[in-house]
Amino acid sequence: MLIRLLSILFFIHLTASCSNQDKLVLPGKLEKQYPLKFETPSIINSNGIFVNSGLCANASGDTLLFYGQIRNNRKSSIVISPYLLQIQTLENHRSNPISVRPKTVLLPDSSQSFIYRFTPINNKYLYSRTEKRGDLDSCYFIDFNFIRGTNGHSITDQVIKFNANKELFSNYLNRFANEHSITLYELTKENSHIEAIQLNYLKKLHKNSLTNHAVVKENLQSSLQFSETEIVMNGIVLTTKFYHNNDSLFLNLKLINHGSNYLNFSPDSIQIISIDPEIGKEVRHQAVSSVTKSEGHKSILKKGDRLQTQLNFGYFKHPPLEIKVDFSTLKIHPQKIKVFSFNPTFKMIKKVS
Repeated sequence: MLIRLLSILFFIHLTASCSNQDKLVLPGKLEKQYPLKFETPSIINSNGIFVNSGLCANASGDTLLFYGQIRNNRKSSIVISPYLLQIQTLENHRSNPISVRPKTVLLPDSSQSFIYRFTPINNKYLYSRTEKRGDLDSCYFIDFNFIRGTNGHSITDQVIKFNANKELFSNYLNRFANEHSITLYELTKENSHIEAIQLNYLKKLHKNSLTNHAVVKENLQSSLQFSETEIVMNGIVLTTKFYHNNDSLFLNLKLINHGSNYLNFSPDSIQIISIDPEIGKEVRHQAVSSVTKSEGHKSILKKGDRLQTQLNFGYFKHPPLEIKVDFSTLKIHPQKIKVFSFNPTFKMIKKVS
């Protein structure tokens, strides 16, 4: 509703203030909300359609606003399909606008104003490790093939490159860019025996047939796989995204239970262990805040259930070189037997460039 209202106000503003088709000005309210401009408005005049458009971003760079007006000078109607509209980053990642309305038909000799918002993923690697979208790019590309004939064929194949105003972009980088301050961590095997120790532990659990909720087959084989961000064992998938940002440590967890056993997991009770550089000893830290989404019961996960959480472990002036995570709160239910026989280790790998 808000975007539709702004579109109506934008159209009225254009009609009232623009005597020339090449003049494009945002209403004052949007000018203040999206002060970072991307070059001068771009004009397309092709195959009977006239498009006057611009791109800008909010001060923090979280959201892009693509705006303008389309005029149909053809003898037949055209179709505007926002779901086909995409913005492309320097890494060639494409994303669609958020909260778009259905396609609209624009009659001959008529105009339509538009406002679309984007939250693109500017750094795919950073997003895969932290779920943060990255700093604003210095330029973006928009393909105008979302304007089509009633037969579904594209009317124009033009792609516009929007370059950020150099001075405004420099100010943004100085005030809001933070990729350089993010430190990443990844899973590492503490020693060559840790995998064998955990496998032996899992085999004992199977041999004892500890669960009342599943039938444990005699020939069931224990399995364990490590990657940089994931542990997979006996149908339990634990994905981790560990990083240090703005003097705080964060751990994003995703747990999927593909195994036969019920699991009991209280992620807000997880503790991490690191070396305090001032005293040279191990110190345990509890999460100071957590946001958890789960399926079914809040802490009990049956087969097929999944849980996601973000844990904030609070202030760390200097990111630790190594962190151990105590996953003892992850247990087989209802016997309350720990899934892990060790504390997985995370090592600092790099700052995001």
